Amino acid sequence: MVTLIPVDGAPLGRPGPSTVAIRPARKDEVEPLQRIERSAAQAFRLIEALSWIATGDVQDAGRHLDLIAKGTNWVATADGDSPVGFLSAEIAGPELHIWEISVDHLHQGFGIGRKLIRHAVEAAAARGLAAVTLTTFRTIPWNCPFYERLGFSLLDEAGLSPRLAGVLDMEAEHGLPRDTRCAMRLTLPAA
Repeated sequence: MVTLIPVDGAPLGRPGPSTVAIRPARKDEVEPLQRIERSAAQAFRLIEALSWIATGDVQDAGRHLDLIAKGTNWVATADGDSPVGFLSAEIAGPELHIWEISVDHLHQGFGIGRKLIRHAVEAAAARGLAAVTLTTFRTIPWNCPFYERLGFSLLDEAGLSPRLAGVLDMEAEHGLPRDTRCAMRLTLPAA
């Protein structure tokens, strides 16, 4: 299913796409999705402690293909059918967990990430799931504060499920210090 969504106003007067379509990712799009993730990571160049992310690893092809097969990897296309952003998620028990959301740096600031999140939330609700979860950076404006504006709640250590605590521990093993990260949850209305 493809959802066409009008795009909000352009940042700083930049012309943006007139429409964005959200649809399931296809197997032949893995390389473009990896390029989008590398492009999106360039925003971290401006944060000295995290600048290594701009040249770090991206989600591997096998992981993309697995999530595509599960129907939880979506792309945003703008004014055509070429991906400009994506969201990769996975069903974990009664929750949809967002593993990655990336928008090409030339398409950032037009609400595409927000639309991808909205689509994932609607997909989770349609599947009867209880919540959507994710992990992110605590203080970077386009991370935790962004998700709070979309209705996600910050979980303290006591509120972490064993699964989310494990995700944060795994991220720490891969160079993302736990004190800079947080887990968030958006509870979905009961069906």
